[in-house]
Amino acid sequence: MWFKNLRVYHFTQKFSWDETSVTSLEERRFSPCARSEPASVGWISPLGQEDGPLVHELSDFVLVCLKKEEKVLPASAINAELDVRKEAYQNEHARPMPRKEQQSLKEDITHQMLPQAFSKYGITWAIIDLTGQRLLVDASSASKAEELTAVLRSCLGSLPVKPWGAEHPGHHFFTEWVAKQTPPHPFTIGFEAELRGERDDDSVVRFKNHDLTTEEVALHLQHGKQVTQLALEWSERLSFTLADDYAVKKLRFSDILKEQLDDVHAESRAEQLDRDFALMSAEFSELLNQLEQALEIQATVEP
Repeated sequence: MWFKNLRVYHFTQKFSWDETSVTSLEERRFSPCARSEPASVGWISPLGQEDGPLVHELSDFVLVCLKKEEKVLPASAINAELDVRKEAYQNEHARPMPRKEQQSLKEDITHQMLPQAFSKYGITWAIIDLTGQRLLVDASSASKAEELTAVLRSCLGSLPVKPWGAEHPGHHFFTEWVAKQTPPHPFTIGFEAELRGERDDDSVVRFKNHDLTTEEVALHLQHGKQVTQLALEWSERLSFTLADDYAVKKLRFSDILKEQLDDVHAESRAEQLDRDFALMSAEFSELLNQLEQALEIQATVEP
């Protein structure tokens, strides 16, 4: 359950959570794909129980979990069957199969093969922070996060959110922090960065496990490159990489936090979830509050 990434959204209108919201998720409780379905998506219990509650609430934080099943059909298998049928058509009619019929036949073949296809599964976690009026999605890509917001919106009827971040892309801040070695307190610069030229076709330089105070890095900045991803550490509690679009990636919890968890023994899975969720959600809330100050983010919420 521990998040590895954060795609953050902030509510543009005051958002609340009640029993009606909980009930609305039941309409999209996950069920496996039918034989002829290419995909299925729905909510599952954070506790992992098949019929368990679909939300886990603690103070002003709400934890939800979305599951997706997709049938895997290799394009090579579909195309091989299509070639066999195209050849049979040509032998029978003494002419190639028309393109429109090929497309229709390809769809038929896909439909016929679906019952024998393997399935792959994916799970996406999200936290609704009612105090901070933010939605935090554990997703490395924007498309995966937006899939969760789309399903949540379809259940609730409305989800007034927009991507969290400053008015300008992150490189406006990151480049200055690295050039002057002056990250805002209490953040420190880590040992990874991505530098890009000002034009899309310019070169990209990536540093990993590298001292970003060296002359090599300074020369790239002097030649016009901008820092579009930057590793940061926060208060010796979390380390992460902040991207140009303000996605938080490669989240790592410090030994200090891990030791706090080791000091408390959980009697059940529910207690374990409570313990982990309480610590993680509180840390994320404070982290984002301090990032908003450092990046001058003004996430206004209409009444």
